[in-house]
Amino acid sequence: MRFPTLIVPALALALAACGGNSEPQPTAAENGATAEATQQLDAKVAALSEGQRNGVFIRAIRDAGLPCQGVTASERSGDAQATWTATCTDGSKHIIAFTPDGMAKVTSMTRK
Repeated sequence: MRFPTLIVPALALALAACGGNSEPQPTAAENGATAEATQQLDAKVAALSEGQRNGVFIRAIRDAGLPCQGVTASERSGDAQATWTATCTDGSKHIIAFTPDGMAKVTSMTRK
């Protein structure tokens, strides 16, 4: 019965590979602090004049390596906190999502 002796080590390896994430999970207080930081950042961006906001957005778009000669319009993206849509002079659109630490993640929207 060599077959059962091979199954036990194989199962042990499979179970070891299924080990949980060793990273500690954020607590409710940490999640609340992150949400509050995101809300504060969103309020700061919203308080900028349109020209200032568009200047921030063109910088984020260019820093992401995307082409944009200028931002002609910007608006909040739905209900998402600290997420905006910027329109460039060529008509391309980019979604800019700010993280609680102030970093911007830019996603280019494809035209169809």
